[in-house]
Amino acid sequence: MQPNIRFAFEQDIPSLVDIWKSCFPDPEEYIRLFYRENFNRIRILVYTLDGKPVSMIHLMDASFADGLQNDPVKFIYAVGTIPSLRCKGYMRTLLIYAEECAKKDGYGLFLKPSQGMEDYYSTLGFVEDSRFRIFTSGSCPDCGKDVSFALISAEEYNHLRDNAFSVRPYVKWPDSHIRWCVNENAFCGGQTISLTFDGNTHFLIGTPDEDVLRITETDLSPEQLRSVSSAVINFFGVSRLEAFLPEYALQEGPTVISSLIFNAPQRRTYANLLLF
Repeated sequence: MQPNIRFAFEQDIPSLVDIWKSCFPDPEEYIRLFYRENFNRIRILVYTLDGKPVSMIHLMDASFADGLQNDPVKFIYAVGTIPSLRCKGYMRTLLIYAEECAKKDGYGLFLKPSQGMEDYYSTLGFVEDSRFRIFTSGSCPDCGKDVSFALISAEEYNHLRDNAFSVRPYVKWPDSHIRWCVNENAFCGGQTISLTFDGNTHFLIGTPDEDVLRITETDLSPEQLRSVSSAVINFFGVSRLEAFLPEYALQEGPTVISSLIFNAPQRRTYANLLLF
């Protein structure tokens, strides 16, 4: 490891909070909650000056799975450098080091790029892997179904998620990551629920944003979402819903890059719960 690169220690958290606040619009309460719940389960690679972190990338364990095999990968999240020290190559050095480790130890790296950063990551060898399409629906009284709702735990959610997505390549997360996603969603005013209708149980994680329900993930198809839209809208107290669905599930609508990948163990992998 280069002299200026190391993994963060717990005593670095105040510096990490400062970097985060300078790069992202999240409130400090959220940032401290993130580190309190996640610091011990993730690795944070930092570039230091005089021993103090000035640039950081967060690495989270996951796997690319398809029902037959699990290939190890690490999700790169919350990439940032103190603004006054940007354009000096610190972040690039961190990412290149992370890539060298991935090649050496035989795992992949993936990330969701911030808008406008796709070209930057492509120069480092990351390639686009998959996309979301955005599905929207208002209330649909004529196609309503009798739906029962229940709050579910992270472990229940992850079990349903694995059953739903394992027929195709997808990102498989440990329960600890799902637990954070559920807690983060609750922090933002959302709920993680199961929906039972027609004798089957489905799942949804969503957050109301004024009069729109932002659905981060669900196993419901576009047709099923339409059929339960009135019930879901009433449950969350909104007027319409907007869902991120894998590109293969929806044939039309705006698209958003789901993930860029380096040293890909599998391709066209459904990548979600990436901590937007």
